[in-house]
Amino acid sequence: MMIDAVDANSFECAARDVANHYGVKVEDVVPVPVQGQVNFTAYLGSELVVRIPRTPKAAAQLSKEARVIGLVRDAGIPTPELLLHDESLSVAGLPFMVQQRARGVTLAVQRPDLVAVRRTYESLGQILTSLHRIRRSSIGPIESVPEPYTFSVTELVRDLSEAGEIGTLQRDWLLESFELLQPGGPSSADPVLLHRDVSETNVMVDRAGTVTALLDWGCATWGNPARDLVGLRIHSLPDVVSGYRSAAGDAPAGDPERTLERDALWYHRYLALARLLKRPSTSEDRNWAAPRSASLVDFLEFTSSADAEPWSSLLRPFSLHDQS
Repeated sequence: MMIDAVDANSFECAARDVANHYGVKVEDVVPVPVQGQVNFTAYLGSELVVRIPRTPKAAAQLSKEARVIGLVRDAGIPTPELLLHDESLSVAGLPFMVQQRARGVTLAVQRPDLVAVRRTYESLGQILTSLHRIRRSSIGPIESVPEPYTFSVTELVRDLSEAGEIGTLQRDWLLESFELLQPGGPSSADPVLLHRDVSETNVMVDRAGTVTALLDWGCATWGNPARDLVGLRIHSLPDVVSGYRSAAGDAPAGDPERTLERDALWYHRYLALARLLKRPSTSEDRNWAAPRSASLVDFLEFTSSADAEPWSSLLRPFSLHDQS
């Protein structure tokens, strides 16, 4: 069966076929409550989960995941064990992946309370530190995992100008401000393995707020570590960076330029501006950032708040007073 020709009901039928293959009762096939746009996902009883790609592109991403999961699990990253990746179409008529079911719920389903939220983001930062110890220079390329993406502020600002989203004054200011924040942009001279989709639907937590699993490796790529710090709302950034630096044994005092923080702010602002070029959307049922300007307003709210230091200061030009 060609994925292009599949209707919504066919995914559930395919999930039931996979369940039958594993001896799971049909009534124990339960679609997950928050579905992603890339894969159809369903629980197969209490121990298994099946993911079925919705498009040929998604099928290619699932193949990439099959290559990456073992590597990241060996590095100590909590992610569900891969039991089967089937592209033969002989079981369900569609490609699929079966994994052990992770314990907990995603942040999209249940946000931690105010007491647990810091634990959540700090533990996530610690996990990302372990992931980013996987360097391309050490293990070489991985099939289907792309090389670092080249972000061009010049092209982005030009596209925003041509689309009528900004004018000449805003264009010149943006070019200067990006250069002041991180001259030349974040470096990818020694790329690390990135998850590249650290979003609420892909982070699982337990009742205490500790991260129990990082899901969905279909966007994995090589790049700068800070690129993995921008999938959640920017308000989580201080705690994620705190956990990241703690696990890395790295303190801001040892990095007076605050390179990690600058890189993270650079990516947050770049990607927030890039969303202005997307189609208009008011749907927040899948993602809080669905409206085009949501990420940009989130960025502005964070950097203008009273407790935003030292983050806000990184966006301002240095002066002799700052250095004294």
